[in-house]
Amino acid sequence: MTTIQIKLYWDRYHAHPWGQNPGRVKEAEWPPSPWRLLRSLASAWFRSHPGMAHSEELRALIEALGKRLPLIGIGKVSFSQTVHYQPNYGKGDKATASYGTTRHENHFAATSLPICFRWGALTLDDTQKALLTTLLEHVSYFGRADSICEATLQPDNWPEPKEFGWCKPCLSEGDEPHRRIAPNCRDVFCPDPSSFQLTDLWQRRTSDTQVENAPIHLVNQMLATDMQVDGGCLVSYEMPEGWPQKWVVKTPRTEKKPSKPAPSDGPKVARYLRFSLQCRVPIAPKFTVTLAELFRAAANHHLCKVHGNGSQSPALLGKDTNGPLEGHQHAFYLPMAQDDSQPGMLTDLHLWCPMGLTRAEVDVLLRIRQLSWGKGRFPVNPVLIAMGQEPPPDVKLATGDCATQPLRSRVWQSTTPFIPPGHFFRGDKSNPKAKANATPELQLAKALREVGVGTPVVIQRLSALQHSSVPTTSTDEIPLMPAWDIVRAPEGDDLSALPFDQAIEVAAHQNSSDSMKAHQRRIGFFMQLTFDEPVTLPMPALGHSSHFGLGLFVPVDHA
Repeated sequence: MTTIQIKLYWDRYHAHPWGQNPGRVKEAEWPPSPWRLLRSLASAWFRSHPGMAHSEELRALIEALGKRLPLIGIGKVSFSQTVHYQPNYGKGDKATASYGTTRHENHFAATSLPICFRWGALTLDDTQKALLTTLLEHVSYFGRADSICEATLQPDNWPEPKEFGWCKPCLSEGDEPHRRIAPNCRDVFCPDPSSFQLTDLWQRRTSDTQVENAPIHLVNQMLATDMQVDGGCLVSYEMPEGWPQKWVVKTPRTEKKPSKPAPSDGPKVARYLRFSLQCRVPIAPKFTVTLAELFRAAANHHLCKVHGNGSQSPALLGKDTNGPLEGHQHAFYLPMAQDDSQPGMLTDLHLWCPMGLTRAEVDVLLRIRQLSWGKGRFPVNPVLIAMGQEPPPDVKLATGDCATQPLRSRVWQSTTPFIPPGHFFRGDKSNPKAKANATPELQLAKALREVGVGTPVVIQRLSALQHSSVPTTSTDEIPLMPAWDIVRAPEGDDLSALPFDQAIEVAAHQNSSDSMKAHQRRIGFFMQLTFDEPVTLPMPALGHSSHFGLGLFVPVDHA
C-alpha cells in the first residue's frame, strides 16, 4: 500500500477543474486530481535536476502510479473564491491610453484536514520509495502557487484522521474506469490506466521539435486544440457517504448591517390592542380563524414593506431566525363578539401579546387598513379603539396574574371551540373509534398543566347547539347562517359515537410549511372548567389554533 499525504499550510486548495474556463466555473476542483499530483512529481524532478532529462527510475515510478486509480481521502470542505481586476491600458502611452480591467477569479476549497492519495494494491521497492520521498520534499505547493503545502510519504500503519472520507473511482464490471451521472459522483481528471506514459504530463505524443531539441510546450498545443491530452481521461469518483450534506460546510455571506434598528428592538409600549371590525355584513364566529389569519398576514405584509423582506418580529409572527417561539409569549389574535347590535357576530379583534410590542410593531399594525374578506366583496376595515399594557376591565380576557386586576373565576367557559392538539379518534368520521388515553378532556387537562394551572378541575362538554343558535330580529327576515358546523355523530349506543358527542367542525390554522392549499378542518368542543376555588388562567386561549381565536375561555362568575 502506498499513501501520499498533502498537508495545506493555509488550509486552502486553489485549483480550477481541468479543461474549464476559470471565469465560468462555480467552485474549485474537488476532489484534487491524481493527474495534478503526477505533474507535481514530474515538476519536482526537473526542479531538483536542472538541465537533465528524465531518468528511467522516474519513468518507472510515475507510470506505476499512473497505471492505477488511487483512492482520494478528504475531510469536510467549504467552497469560496476571490476576485481581482488586472489593469489593462491597451496600446500606446499610459498617459493617453484608455483604462480597462480584466476580471480574474480564484476558486479555492477550504479544508482543515490533509488530502491523501492511496494506492491499495501498489507496493514500491526501497529504491522507488527513496525517489518518491525525495520528489515529495520538492513539492512546495499543490495546485496553484497559493496552495502552500507539505507532501510526505506515509507508512502502512499511518493513522487515519478523524472525520475522514474516501472518494472511490467508478469502475465497470471489467474494472474499466467510466463516468457516471449521480448526485454523489464528481468528475476527476486522471491518468488513463490503459495507456498512460510519463511524457504525457508535458507533451503531446504527435509533437515535433519546433526549434533545436525544444518540443512544443504542452499548453500551446492544448490551446490550439480542444484541451485534450494523451494518456488522460475524466473518471467519475464516488464521494463519501452523505455527500454533500455531511461534507460541504455552507459559509454565510456577510450581510450589510441595516441602517435602522430591527422592529423588535426598543422599549415595549403596549401589550394589548383592540380593533373594531367595520364590515357591511355580519361576520359569523365560524370564520374566527380565517379573520385572525388575514389580520396576521396583513401585519407580516406591512412588516416586510416597511422594514424589508425577511424582517423578523417574534412578537407579531411568533417566530424568529431560530424557529418558532415557545412559551406562548407572542401575539394572540382574538376576534370576539362584543357588540349588542349584532349578537353572536364578530365585531372586534383583540390582540394580546405577553412579551410586549415596540413602537415600530404598533406602527405596523396601524398600517392595516383593510382585510379582503368574502373573496374581496365585503372588505373588513380594522379601526384601533383601545391600546395599553392591560385589557380594560370590561373585556373578559384572561392574561394571568401579571394583570393589574386579574380575572378570577371558579367557572370558565369556552366561547370558541377547544381543538384538541392531538388526534383523539381512529378511523374516519363515518366510523370513529375513541382513544381512551387521548380524549379531548384529557388533552385539555394536559394543556392546563403545561401553562401552570395545577388546581383540580372538572371538565365537561357543553351543547354545540346552544352555541350555534343565532336569533333573528324579524320572522320575515331570512335566518342568518349557523355559527358553527355541527358534526353529526353516528346514531346508536355504540362507543364509536362518543368521540363526536357535542362536536363541531371548524377551519383551523394551517402552518406555512403545510403543502395542502385547502383550509385544515378540525373537530372541536365547547368546554366548561369548574375549579374548587376561583383561579386565573395564564393565557386567554388553549389548544390548537389558540393564537388565532380558537379555545378562547372567559369567566362565568367573575370574582
